[in-house]
Amino acid sequence: MNLIVNQSKMSMLPLAQWRKCILALIAAMCAGSFCVAAEQTLCTVNFRDGGGHKEGSVLKESADGIEIQIAGATFDTADASSTQFIRWDQIRSISGDSAEPIRSRRLEIGESLWRGRTRLTRGDLRGARECFLVAAKGIEPSASLLRMMASEGIAQTASVARDEWAQSLEAALKLSVLRGRIGVPKSWVDAIDPIDHDGGLILSVAPVWIDGDSAKSAQGFLVAAADRARSENDIALAQIESDVARIAAADAGLPQPPAGKSRETQSASPDSLPSGNWPPATNSAKSAAKNGAKFLSLWADAVSSDAGARKKSRVTLAQMIRSEEGMLRVWAMYAEGRSLVMENDPDEVRNGVGKMLMIPAAYGIEMPRLAEAAVAQSAIALARIQDGESAAILRRIQSEYQTQFSEGAEKDNGKQNETQSDKQKGD
Repeated sequence: MNLIVNQSKMSMLPLAQWRKCILALIAAMCAGSFCVAAEQTLCTVNFRDGGGHKEGSVLKESADGIEIQIAGATFDTADASSTQFIRWDQIRSISGDSAEPIRSRRLEIGESLWRGRTRLTRGDLRGARECFLVAAKGIEPSASLLRMMASEGIAQTASVARDEWAQSLEAALKLSVLRGRIGVPKSWVDAIDPIDHDGGLILSVAPVWIDGDSAKSAQGFLVAAADRARSENDIALAQIESDVARIAAADAGLPQPPAGKSRETQSASPDSLPSGNWPPATNSAKSAAKNGAKFLSLWADAVSSDAGARKKSRVTLAQMIRSEEGMLRVWAMYAEGRSLVMENDPDEVRNGVGKMLMIPAAYGIEMPRLAEAAVAQSAIALARIQDGESAAILRRIQSEYQTQFSEGAEKDNGKQNETQSDKQKGD
């Protein structure tokens, strides 16, 4: 009865008051919905490494991490100090809000990266590599920071996975390209930066091989990697991987394109840029990445099937060796020598052997893989010009390198066995 009366009274209201009532009702409903949504996104982010926690609302979630608005700040007053981006490897857990199923997978990847970083800092290279490889398989294509972290970890553990050299090299090349695009966060891996700041490359992971079979396998691996990068519209990465594939082809004795014929068409499409609002790379980092890519292209030309291109490239390499002060000149010394031993003149071959053998004599500790390759390639070159006695001596030296690597691997394996209880101890 009251309802009927109320309805009759409401029907007598002027049209203007009707509109006010309806608008007020809609506003109240929207406000209530907004409050519910805000309550749903309020969460607590628990950090790793005893970093405490942060409370706030999730503004954005991506393959690299989440951006939260710190509790207490409003959308009207939010600024750079009231928002924070947190990578998945920094997050132990997130509680208090509803999440898509993909979040649990991203947290697992973040945990693998965190464990890899922790073990790398501790010196457990095998354990660290296992974690980085697991993470790399699950990282989404749109992730830039996490891909950069995984690539760095795989490259830094190359010494304990000699049979996976091409995989480590691919990671090092990918890291070089990414470091030329986005700035490295201050809260990065707590270890010595492996990048050469002049050439933007990890010099301990050189594009060298000990025998033709491993070089042939690496050439196929790198060609496939370059094809993937090209399909993702990443021209710079495709180019650098293609150049290193050419270097591997030379060591494998495979036919390869003449110098300059394998260049990517830079104007075909722009490089795929990292997603997210990341800090830009410094000018020095951009310059280093370009220098590294340019040098690898020069190296590939120096060992090409074109004799004229080899000679021209050696002139540039010699100038670089004389003027370069950083450690990239050691790679240049190897490239020049490797180019010379491809010639038919025995004197040039011996000259190239002499240049390559300077590396194990002076830089065997800093660059053991490059030193071993210099000995192996010198032995092959001397055997080709019928100097069997000298080649036999070098092969004995090479076997000593292999024994040294095996002993180092056994020591690291013992360290790995000591850390099997990592998960129970929080790693």
